[in-house]
Amino acid sequence: MKADLHTHTNLSDGYYSVKDLIDQGNRMGLDYMAITDHDTTAGLITAMTYGKRVGLKIIPGVEFSTRNYKTGRAVHILCYYPGDLFAFQDFLDKTLEIRIEMKLKTARLLEKDFSVQVEDFLKASRDSESLYNPHLMLPFFEMGYTDTLIGDFFKEHASSKSSRYFTIPYPDVYEALDLIDRYGGVPVIAHPGEYDSLEITEQLASEGRIKGIEYNHPRNTEHDKKEILRIAQAYDLFLTGGTDYHGPYTKTVHPLGSYLCPEYGLKKLLTYARP
Repeated sequence: MKADLHTHTNLSDGYYSVKDLIDQGNRMGLDYMAITDHDTTAGLITAMTYGKRVGLKIIPGVEFSTRNYKTGRAVHILCYYPGDLFAFQDFLDKTLEIRIEMKLKTARLLEKDFSVQVEDFLKASRDSESLYNPHLMLPFFEMGYTDTLIGDFFKEHASSKSSRYFTIPYPDVYEALDLIDRYGGVPVIAHPGEYDSLEITEQLASEGRIKGIEYNHPRNTEHDKKEILRIAQAYDLFLTGGTDYHGPYTKTVHPLGSYLCPEYGLKKLLTYARP
């Protein structure tokens, strides 16, 4: 069974709409696909309904942006089968709002230095639930400042390496896991190699706070994968996989379905599905 369990739509920082993404998944021959937008469950009901109509099995999910405040590092949590969507979104809305606030600060600095206006960035994000990095870059792409959305221009002018960047105070990783425990969901650590979060992954595993780890991912190195496998075996966690698909709204593009969930991990995840 082919399952891509990490995708994003235009409701967060992806390029395609929910329905267009599902149609693409069908064309790529996927059996299962998870919609895991950043900090929003807005597309899940549409995804489940449309997926059933066109014959692609949809696993509902959401990617929590959190931080390990002991180290200051980001930790992303993929939560599959989120329980109470209203309770989840009430929590996540705080992240969406503070992200808009911080990105607008960046946008105003960009407005001072370039022939762009804040309204241009807001227009770029009009379909999204918040304001994300691709929306800050789209006006520059359209005006010819850069030929890629997430590349050198972004790194210099709007990334965390830039003087225009404002840190988003994401919720603590334990706060997000407490919410998932309270309202239901299957927590999986996303791409632990990307944010140097293997240490906190093992800590959370030892505490019984997570069910799985994302193994197949474009930014997990071979060393990362060896460590992920070791942790998963030590604490009886299942492994997942996904392309982290954003369409063209990413630094390095990969077709949908390039990185798949191991079949055992998929079968284990499906045992948590609600009737």
